Amino acid sequence: MNTRLTHDAGQLLFRVLMLSLSIMLLAISASAQGDDYIIAKGDQMLVTVWGYPEFTTTSTVRDNGMFTITLLGDLKAAGLTKDEFITSLKKKLAEYVPGEVRVTVSVTASVGQRVTLLGAVARPDNYPISGQISLLELLTMAGGARADARLSRIKVIHKDKLQPPTEVDLESYLDEFDIENIPKVQAGDLVFVPVQRDFVKELGGFLGGFTLLLALFRLTGS
Repeated sequence: MNTRLTHDAGQLLFRVLMLSLSIMLLAISASAQGDDYIIAKGDQMLVTVWGYPEFTTTSTVRDNGMFTITLLGDLKAAGLTKDEFITSLKKKLAEYVPGEVRVTVSVTASVGQRVTLLGAVARPDNYPISGQISLLELLTMAGGARADARLSRIKVIHKDKLQPPTEVDLESYLDEFDIENIPKVQAGDLVFVPVQRDFVKELGGFLGGFTLLLALFRLTGS
């Protein structure tokens, strides 16, 4: 019995270590906010037109979805991706600036683009996201899963109520190092990480087995 509990607890601790390693690798390779970010009403943005500082603007997307650019006027922003907004802005700039223009758009404060994370994680909360992110990225933002997290039964309740909830076995992706194919979540989704059943009992069995092995080692060594 102790052997089975020791094996189960060992597997559990191994998966927690694997999650921690994957999160560290993901944090190292994480990129900045992508051009697929969908701009929302209330977002604060910094628009920079390189070489033409007179057009550089810091402002907020208004309730009508428009964003005012210095000297250019209003441009539709809400509902567009950053890439689409940049394309629209370049077309407007072409009326005043000759040649190719380099434009960058940074969302300095995001409103409404959030996903809710609850359950066995370090910091359950509402997290702002850019476009879609993987479950592993979301766990990274929350400081990782707790040691008693049941990563094989993560529930995702989607913003689209017509879409049934999804159950994700994150353990299998981590065991196979298949990080690229981990399912993604989007703004408005709710993610719940359940607690591993009998975690305390299994961990107790693991520690008890370890203590027994240590005691036997001391006896045989004396």
